[in-house]
Amino acid sequence: MMLLDVWPTRAQFHLGDTVGVWVSVSGAQPGTLPIVGRVFCGGEEVTRFDHQLEIRGDGVGGAEVSVTLPPVGLVNGGAVGYAVEVSTAGTETQVRATTAFDVAGHWSAAPRYGFFADFAPDEPPDESERRADDLLKLHVNVVQFYDWMASHHTFLPANEEFTDPLGRRLSHAVVRRKVDLAHRRGMSALAYGALYGAEEDFSREHPEWLLYDGAEQPLKLAEVFYLQDFSEGSGWRAWILDQYRQAVVELGFDGIHIDQYGFPKRALSRASGSWREVDVADEFPGFVEDAASMLLGIRPEGGSIFNCVNAWPVDEMVRAGADAATYVEVWEPNSTYRDLYEVVRQARRLRPEKQVILAAYLRPFHPVDGRTAGALRAFMLASAVINASGGFHLIAGEGDGLLTEAYYPNYGRLEPSEFAVLRSYSDFIVRNTAILHGVSGPDIAWTHVGPTNEVILLNHPELDSYGAGARLDSLWVTGRDSNGVVSLQLVNLRGLESDEWNTGHPEPPQPLEDIEVRVRLTGDIDGVWWDTPDDDIGIGRPIPFEVIDEDTGRFLMFRIPRVVSWSAVWWRRSGWSR
Repeated sequence: MMLLDVWPTRAQFHLGDTVGVWVSVSGAQPGTLPIVGRVFCGGEEVTRFDHQLEIRGDGVGGAEVSVTLPPVGLVNGGAVGYAVEVSTAGTETQVRATTAFDVAGHWSAAPRYGFFADFAPDEPPDESERRADDLLKLHVNVVQFYDWMASHHTFLPANEEFTDPLGRRLSHAVVRRKVDLAHRRGMSALAYGALYGAEEDFSREHPEWLLYDGAEQPLKLAEVFYLQDFSEGSGWRAWILDQYRQAVVELGFDGIHIDQYGFPKRALSRASGSWREVDVADEFPGFVEDAASMLLGIRPEGGSIFNCVNAWPVDEMVRAGADAATYVEVWEPNSTYRDLYEVVRQARRLRPEKQVILAAYLRPFHPVDGRTAGALRAFMLASAVINASGGFHLIAGEGDGLLTEAYYPNYGRLEPSEFAVLRSYSDFIVRNTAILHGVSGPDIAWTHVGPTNEVILLNHPELDSYGAGARLDSLWVTGRDSNGVVSLQLVNLRGLESDEWNTGHPEPPQPLEDIEVRVRLTGDIDGVWWDTPDDDIGIGRPIPFEVIDEDTGRFLMFRIPRVVSWSAVWWRRSGWSR
């Protein structure tokens, strides 16, 4: 059986880059195989390409194919997504495959965050290549290198191979290899660097650098890491900033993932020679601004990220601007799909110029606890909710791995069929990034969708509840209106037993087909398109519509073919170009 595959040559293309896709085939007849490609933007075809693929005697062939795009217009520093369909020509049975890519000025316009956490000396180079290629197929464009360092206080080891504080044998040769593999695929590489954690021996040598509790005892995390005073005037601040600098200069990282632990909220410091109280949240923005600015001076095309644990302190981070995105690690009590939405929307309201990344770890994939029934549906719905809310989901890494907890090496592995679903969702997110992430304005579902609002109405005999506000047993809708395009995201929560995002769903949502949509209009419409990651089509597609004048006004009428877990629909007002 002939198998065809396609993926972009880079995780993200920038203006002026040569756009290319890699086309691969197996099971073909030796000789020359004609390939035809089509490229779509917003559901409309924008260009075509063709290539004569040379097939070896074993039936395998592959080649990089250039794609010529029409002029790309980036709106407000955002990203433009494209879908790619390739198919065989001149064969008895046509075989097709799809992928996606986007064009942006910088990865921070659409930060699809992934991870590397394995740096064992015995990892073969071809295995590192395979894992990097899998991340490329998922369009990961910025990678966190987690626990790559010799210690939390001294990043670079005396020897190339070493044992880290938690007993893992690591190699900086492998770290450098993976940094290079990321760069060659257009991915930015960020080094994990805790802002205020250090091991015991080092901490006891510098008691004046520590943070203390109200009883004037050193603050610790899990009896392993002592918390350091990073405020102005503490020697630790200069020390850790220099460690960040060394990571970027010596290993080629593009920035730092600046971590914190979510506590303490207040602490005592003795750095000045006498005790004083520190408001920790008040100190974060200044440190992040200093660190991110310093690193941009070394890597102007790079960027750094700070962890706002459970959205603390996003409100204070409005005083910082040099970091690349708003990053939130999600914990209790933010346990429901509605909570994920609220975290993303709050962050986008407070820092509208920054994209939002949620680290929402999926325990149902845990390799030690065991796989939970319905784990894959937990991923599908969590990522649908995060992206439909306007955020990005840090979840994928090390090829076919998914994060399950805050200690990244305990990630779970996906089966090939599960990886195919992850890839389908990643393609959908990239080709639709403009309507998902390009607008930081209001969610119009609250004011336009449903019988109270009377602007956008959905109708189906089995649809009892729909609209804004993710809730159990409902078809959840979010909406955007920007640059002449109105778009709806529909995430199906019907029939689920729980609305908690970090739980498996043994039974799938109850699907809907042929949903009637009625929209109040004041003008004309150029077209209506529909898309979903839950089938193998891989591109947005036009759907029939009518514009009807009635006594009560003008209305757009169309039908959404299907919603399984997640679907999108959008329409463009006449007089607007893409």
